[in-house]
Amino acid sequence: MEQDYQGLEIIADFINTYDRRMRYEGDPGTECWVVPEDLKHWLQNIHYIAGEEPVSESDLALARKLRAALRNAIELNPHDRGPDVDVEPLEKVAREFKYAIRLEDNGDKLEPLHQGGKQGLGHVLALVYEMRRKGLWRRIRVCSAPDCQWVFIDRSRPGTGKWCLMSACGNRAKNRAYRERSRVSRS
Repeated sequence: MEQDYQGLEIIADFINTYDRRMRYEGDPGTECWVVPEDLKHWLQNIHYIAGEEPVSESDLALARKLRAALRNAIELNPHDRGPDVDVEPLEKVAREFKYAIRLEDNGDKLEPLHQGGKQGLGHVLALVYEMRRKGLWRRIRVCSAPDCQWVFIDRSRPGTGKWCLMSACGNRAKNRAYRERSRVSRS
């Protein structure tokens, strides 16, 4: 099971390369992939491409499109209220990839039929497919704190985690709710 969570961690890290946490009012977030070389380093670090593989501007644009589509495809907790899950953008991006099935003794795999950065992105998408096939996709969440929006893995037993960190975002939300209840009861 821990190996499956490692796959989810790769996907969460991929999505969090555009950090939407607000440091100040109106903060647009931080883009980690400014140039193709940034994406290349990220893909090399997880061993999805070799050091000599090229990563182009079009690969970078595709990576950003895939990242946004993945964020849209993350399901909200049943007790959260928000927009419905939109998988259409992810399906549209997925159509840009071609795969072969690699038959192996320890499990079959989707193998991207591309080179360079697009091959690495194909591995990310294949990992998403694998996590969804195993029923683990529901464990990937977006933090409920409006000023955070960090993508995290819900490791709670019931699978109802709301915050990336209870000690930070969860604590702020609970304190805010307590202050609101106190204010209402005093009036």
